[in-house]
Amino acid sequence: MTPPPPPTRGQVHVPVARGWIVAAMILCWPLAIAALLAAGRAARAHGAGDDLTAVRAASSARTYAGIGALVGGVGIVGCALVAGLVALAVVTDPATSNNVDPAAAAPAPASYRTAAAPHRETIVVETLALQEGDCFVDPGSFARWPTLDVIPCSRLHDAQVIAVTPLGDGDYPGSEAVSTAAWDDCATAYEEYSGSFLTEHSPVWTLQPTQGDWNDEWHTSVCFVLVDAPVRGDLRDHPELLRTEAAW
Repeated sequence: MTPPPPPTRGQVHVPVARGWIVAAMILCWPLAIAALLAAGRAARAHGAGDDLTAVRAASSARTYAGIGALVGGVGIVGCALVAGLVALAVVTDPATSNNVDPAAAAPAPASYRTAAAPHRETIVVETLALQEGDCFVDPGSFARWPTLDVIPCSRLHDAQVIAVTPLGDGDYPGSEAVSTAAWDDCATAYEEYSGSFLTEHSPVWTLQPTQGDWNDEWHTSVCFVLVDAPVRGDLRDHPELLRTEAAW
């Protein structure tokens, strides 16, 4: 059995990968044009019987088409990833998720923190950023509270801020000096608030800055009343809970 004779001039098959060229035209037309031009050269050379030139031109056409399809495909995937990340950022943005109006994420005015705004959401604040009149629920831990949830005083609560004391500027005066200034002001505020003198049994507490807080520009102390049972409204309207005979 003898092998088939080699192809004669002009009979060599010259594939130009038309499918890849079509894909490149859709995904990356500049490289698709280069592929079409190379395919045209291959066709002319093949028709003229120049098989070597035809094969080389066809190879160039396939290369251009393949690169065009690849570049276009990567571009589409990249755009899809970017669009997905943008959509994810929008969905997870606290100011736009859960149907929250972005304007509501702005700092709330003072009246927003009182019983005059019973339907607003909870405000999470750092403890030394509490303001006079703020109401909250005792977190139930003796550990230092990094933040507190300020709620409208129209909701059930057992704690209310009755004074915020500025402690001055300059270097940290020491924990004893801070404590003395905080309690002196708190005693006066409690007597005005409850109509009773401050005793060791009074349901009143202070939050004071440490040296680390002071270095972070927190130069105020917070005086608040903490009662046994949660109530609605201003705690001064419940004098039975402010009696100094209560045991703590």
